[in-house]
Amino acid sequence: MEAQWKLPPGTLRDVGGNGAIAMFEAMEEGRIKACWIICTNPVATVANRGHVIRALEKADYVVVQDAFADSETTGFADSLLPAALWAEADGVQVNSDRTMTLAQKAVAPPGEALADWELIARVACAMGFEQGFSFTSAAEVFAELSRFTNPKTGYDCAGVSYERLRQGPVQWPAPVGDTQARHPVRYVPAGQVLPVFPTPDGRAIFYARPWMRPQEWPDEQFPFVLNSGRLQHQWHTLTKTGRVASLNRLNPGPFVEVSVQDAQLLGLQADDRVRVTSRRGHIVLPVQISQRVGAGQCFAPFHWNDRFGPDMAVNAVTSDDVDPLSLQPGFKLCAVKLERVAPDVVPLPAPRQEEGSAPMPLDTLMRHFSLDDPALQPDLPEQARIWLKGFLEGLRMVPPQPGLVPDVPASAPLPVEARSYVNGLLAGLFSRVGEACAQPLPPDVLAVRQSIRVWWASQTGRAEALAATVAVWLREAGYMVELACLDHCKDADLGQGKAIFVVSTFGDGDPPDCATPFWDTLRARKEALTGLSCAVLALGDSSYASFCGFGCALDGRLRELGACMIMDRVDCEPDFEDTVEVWRGQLLAVLDSTTPPVAPPAGGEAAPATTLPEPRVGTRDAPVIARLALNERLCQGAASKDTRRIGLDLGKSSLDWKPGDALGIWPCNAVEVVKTTLAALGLPADTPVTLKGAGTVGLHDALLRHFDLARPNPAMLHALGRTEGGYLPELLQAARLDVAAQDVPALFRRMQPRLYSTASSPLVSGRVVELTVGVNNDPWPGVCTNWLAGLPAGADVPVFVQPTTHFHLPADGRTDVIMIGLGTGIAPFRGFLQEREALGATGRNWLFFGERHAQEGFYYQEELARFAHTGCLTRLDTAFSRDQPKRIYVQDRMEEAGAELWNWLQAGAFLYICGDAARMARDVDAALRRIVARHGAMPASQADDYVAGLTRGGRYLRDIY
Repeated sequence: MEAQWKLPPGTLRDVGGNGAIAMFEAMEEGRIKACWIICTNPVATVANRGHVIRALEKADYVVVQDAFADSETTGFADSLLPAALWAEADGVQVNSDRTMTLAQKAVAPPGEALADWELIARVACAMGFEQGFSFTSAAEVFAELSRFTNPKTGYDCAGVSYERLRQGPVQWPAPVGDTQARHPVRYVPAGQVLPVFPTPDGRAIFYARPWMRPQEWPDEQFPFVLNSGRLQHQWHTLTKTGRVASLNRLNPGPFVEVSVQDAQLLGLQADDRVRVTSRRGHIVLPVQISQRVGAGQCFAPFHWNDRFGPDMAVNAVTSDDVDPLSLQPGFKLCAVKLERVAPDVVPLPAPRQEEGSAPMPLDTLMRHFSLDDPALQPDLPEQARIWLKGFLEGLRMVPPQPGLVPDVPASAPLPVEARSYVNGLLAGLFSRVGEACAQPLPPDVLAVRQSIRVWWASQTGRAEALAATVAVWLREAGYMVELACLDHCKDADLGQGKAIFVVSTFGDGDPPDCATPFWDTLRARKEALTGLSCAVLALGDSSYASFCGFGCALDGRLRELGACMIMDRVDCEPDFEDTVEVWRGQLLAVLDSTTPPVAPPAGGEAAPATTLPEPRVGTRDAPVIARLALNERLCQGAASKDTRRIGLDLGKSSLDWKPGDALGIWPCNAVEVVKTTLAALGLPADTPVTLKGAGTVGLHDALLRHFDLARPNPAMLHALGRTEGGYLPELLQAARLDVAAQDVPALFRRMQPRLYSTASSPLVSGRVVELTVGVNNDPWPGVCTNWLAGLPAGADVPVFVQPTTHFHLPADGRTDVIMIGLGTGIAPFRGFLQEREALGATGRNWLFFGERHAQEGFYYQEELARFAHTGCLTRLDTAFSRDQPKRIYVQDRMEEAGAELWNWLQAGAFLYICGDAARMARDVDAALRRIVARHGAMPASQADDYVAGLTRGGRYLRDIY
């Protein structure tokens, strides 16, 4: 180094320092007057923090250089230098396998923050060392580093530069003239078999060392061994990971883990507070009782420190005794004593009581109804908590009138249990009966206002949202409305009164999963429904053979049972807004003709109309813009299939998702298809057209983004003089239509978003949500799949999350899971496996996967192999149907493993299906029933009841299309 830097011999000291602990000792004693701390947090990380704090307080001058101003150490700084994070500056990262990778600056550092090298260089230059520190870039710093070599150890990166690293990573040693990117073998010279190590004789040296008891050992005063370490999902002192909500849900706070035996001896229960005391200090943490630690031991993670509360820093108790060779302190082990700490009791003001009254024994009631279980309090996801905060702030700004109880709308992004919980809290806060609202309603008015139930059945959430809107319309008209999913509909609920059914169709004409038990009961019903008056609003897509299939079947069955249909069923396409608006007027007119009018409220003023809220950002009607981050073919050798791994970066948007949810994408039509359509219309591209919900846009933009140019609607077929449909661009190829601008919107279906099952867990892929997309060209090009496949990196994609109401992992990580996926139906199961592994779920995971050929359809093969190797994937059964003369499908693999599959179901496993509805889902369902009948030794009818029970219990779940 002296030679490289042109320094006189002996300028640089040839011995190392005494270590960090000795440095703080010298500082406390006054032998070191100043220190410069760069990108570390010793107050929170160095053992025996009391010693560190005393040293920093004694020092004359402390400089702290950090990217975060709120670390524990910055509070002791005389000067604070703002440093850039790794993504805010250029730099070379080196893996433990010696691979150097150039990490180029992704974003500019905020404010006056600078890269570490630049801060150091500027200070050195200001101190008069310009000759050695006048660097202008990180590349120059690396160029100096690459001049240093050590032939004895094989260290040499002289042949590496920033220019070379921009072409890709390089593994050292890479001397001058080297061109190879990988150098995995370090100590085996060319032509030799045995390695040559950097020792005088070239042979490795093994040092035998006896076990030595640590300097600090448990005794009568401190009888427990405290082991400290990190948690899987957190890093160091939470400076970065503590700001990630998804990680904090996994590790919400500090704890000390003790054995079952020690908890019994100390009289501890879960979440009791425990004081952990050593010879240096104490901490106070909630206790977790576990079988993972042995008697006489305890474990506490070291991540939490002063920013999260007092007495949490584990390094307040750990020992700073050092190893004589490495000079590292024994941070992970020290002797402690454990004591239960009585909970803090804050006296509450006594409630004001009227004379002669007694307080409500709420605690007694909670225990009586078994409501004191902490598990009954819902764990809200981040998006739900943000929504709830806004909802409560709205109540703060405009409190409800006396006697009125706020209601959480059905469109709220809250789980069903959480919505019930919040509504219960609101009722407890606001349901007060005063003189003005104590008068009962007249019986005739009460009967009228409680006369309508709105039942919904939805797979993706659209029917649920529409049913909530219908309920709002009915309440505006003065009706009392009960809104509920059909999975809550009991046989007795159908006997009397009025009902509106808002239902979608799932798969090939089937009911949504939530409505399957209801549909089975209704089909088996013998009693007539002569007391029921109802109407059916059906949602579907005419591109499928069974258009509104479940709505049609429901309408027919209700009629068979004698229900009075107050109006004919209405079938809706995906762009149902105009159809539903007409249906709304017809429904209210029919209801008005059969229902006596409701008297206005006291005072003669009509009740104010309820206005529908603006669509929430991140929903179907208000998507956010994501950036295309991944677009790669999953099987590079595939000839007949093009299946893509698509990654969309949600950035700083408010969108969150969980495995099982779907991502909605609003695509654009192909430019060539737009040109063909413009030519057929014979109108200029900038012709203004008015679209409902979008205002006035140019014709080219309308054709690109707002119209479905794949399928003709009846108006277009009429304009073309055709009776049969087809691929619209082909029908328009030679056509010339004579239309005016105002006629254009009626000629086309409105563009609809495409929904794709998410194929990753946010715990693994962060803000990039991944999809598994099969590019479709049969019988004609798929609009969205081909558009996505052709997008460049960084392209804008309008997206929204469609939360699942049913297709999610069991809440208990110990539950076994069976997953059956065909083709791109593997997508949600990849997310499931990532999530289960990240959460450390202990339940077994079994995957059945099928495709035509393994070579071009074994998606995520390497990742599945890794899951199997780590034990996350307990069993994998594949069925590549065309790779052998006799075709083999996933249902065949299921029946081959039928006995084991039955055992898993009997043990409580959840079973999931994702794939094609027309054949695969039906075949798998039939195979499942045969397996249940055969291995459960029961007749077919009883097997059907068993499968129905799985559905009702939420253990048989399907995502089919």
